[in-house]
Amino acid sequence: MDLKDIFDLNLCLRCTGRIFAGVDTGLTNEERGKRLYFAYKSIYGEKDIPETCYICNGVFQRFDEFFNILMSKIGDYEFGSILVGSIFDDSIIEKEKDIQARFGSKGESIKKEFNREFGKYLSNIIKRPFSKDADLIIEVDTIYDNVNIILKPVYIYGIYIKKSRDMSQTRWIHRTGDSVESIIGKELKAMTGCENYYLHGAGREDVDVMMLGNGRQFIIEASNPKVRNIDLSELQLRVNRSGTVFIYNLSYSSKSNVRKIKSEMHDKLYVAEVSGDIRNNIKNACDYFNDIIIDQRTPLRVINHRSDIVRHKKINYINIISIMNERAILKIRAEAGTYIKELVTGDNGRTNPSLSSVYGSGLQVSSLDVIKIYRDD
Repeated sequence: MDLKDIFDLNLCLRCTGRIFAGVDTGLTNEERGKRLYFAYKSIYGEKDIPETCYICNGVFQRFDEFFNILMSKIGDYEFGSILVGSIFDDSIIEKEKDIQARFGSKGESIKKEFNREFGKYLSNIIKRPFSKDADLIIEVDTIYDNVNIILKPVYIYGIYIKKSRDMSQTRWIHRTGDSVESIIGKELKAMTGCENYYLHGAGREDVDVMMLGNGRQFIIEASNPKVRNIDLSELQLRVNRSGTVFIYNLSYSSKSNVRKIKSEMHDKLYVAEVSGDIRNNIKNACDYFNDIIIDQRTPLRVINHRSDIVRHKKINYINIISIMNERAILKIRAEAGTYIKELVTGDNGRTNPSLSSVYGSGLQVSSLDVIKIYRDD
């Protein structure tokens, strides 16, 4: 290594020292640069060293400026931990890599040093710990002299009951009126000051199906919340005043749990009111569906937004609760993902066998309720 080659690059001491960040540990990059210059000076004499250079462009001297931009954006947002990131021009990053490659590629990137040093600077002022799973991600854009903030969403787990036959689980672009998501979300927004909210359910029921019994698991996500810690019992009270959606067992959760509850598959128990040419011998048809596998092709009513495939679903049983006035009340236990309405109607042969095909007469579902989800809670 020729010290003359290093200092002919005309870098500042910090950027010079960063070339060898992986060699001489325990020092700052600026201290490494000073040691290298001391050795150079003893051999070649004095040399003008720039305070800033074409690699850093003085970015390490602008912490106060970036901090002021940051504070103007944070406002009254609540956060417990931080993570610092940065954006540098690609040409600077590549130029630095080329320089470091000439001397063995034993340095570190300007991004890594900036994130570390600006993080230390912030920590001393705002007194918040660092975390890879931080509440607040601070991204310094050195290209456009800006600071972007990204707030980690707040996730709240719960179980909901829906006592309505005219309510979707989530908001639809082409549907007006309340949804389970909007009823919970508007109260969450009022309490957290979040910009938006998203409900993640463990499966879903149709708009005209009530979700009763032990309810359905969900996680509601509050994006860019101003307040992270709210009284969950107050949220529950506010939502339950709706009279149509009731929530309970609330607790703070995480993004990983969203994936978990959406991937769980549990049998469900339904009560269906079925109409048609109902006679007592319908019991024979119901008894046929005792631990059998049916084939269900994607129903016609949802084929526009679902893959047209055949699913194999287990039906545990169909039991008769009562028969009266050409109507039967049935209790049906089936595997997760079974289309219960089509199990009854047959959907023009797309579900095989169906209760209608086994019974030998067309049957319709007048009403349907989920009354239990077989999960461990």
